[in-house]
Amino acid sequence: MTETSTPNVTYGPPEGYDAGVTRELVLDLHRRMVRIRLFEESAGKLVESGDMPGFLHLYVGQEAVAAGVMAVLGDVDQITSTHRGHGHAIAKGAEFRPMFAELYGKTTGYCKGRGGSMHIVDMSRGMLGANAIVGGGIPIAVGAAFAAQYRGDGSVAASFFGDGATNIGAFHESVNMAAVWDLPVIFVCENNGYAEFTAQGDHMRIEDIAERANS
Repeated sequence: MTETSTPNVTYGPPEGYDAGVTRELVLDLHRRMVRIRLFEESAGKLVESGDMPGFLHLYVGQEAVAAGVMAVLGDVDQITSTHRGHGHAIAKGAEFRPMFAELYGKTTGYCKGRGGSMHIVDMSRGMLGANAIVGGGIPIAVGAAFAAQYRGDGSVAASFFGDGATNIGAFHESVNMAAVWDLPVIFVCENNGYAEFTAQGDHMRIEDIAERANS
């Protein structure tokens, strides 16, 4: 009779599991991501069919970033966004109806139809605005963080941007000012490997963009 070996089986939570990750948090993250995906897929179909006017830059594939950051922020905390701002706004609690109204250029939209897809704002939820200018929201978030520090209300600001935005002067000036003044600001780089059509390796020497914040 041949003895068979018993495979190594590990019971319990996986390695690196954080007991602080509750069921409620996981459901919250899932809900935020699903809401973003549903909105973006619907908006994308409307543009492709010609039913929705203007340009559209979708946030599909990056949902986890916005959901993860927004899950630890409150309404008093403020954010600045990019030309792919739908996901950030929705994760922060923006409602579908005024979002779609804005994309259609209606007065019932968040910006009364004047901002469109790339300039969604919802001040009631701390959404200071999406920005069509690359890196344009970074110094705005630093300003919001300075105001929060001045007020002493304990709130923070967060700025979302892509890898290409870390090449502009405003990024370096903003990060430096935030460091020198110890401002309550979070810099969130959503690196998809390309600055528009340029691969990261063609526009910077480093691989880990976080190195730019070391100082």
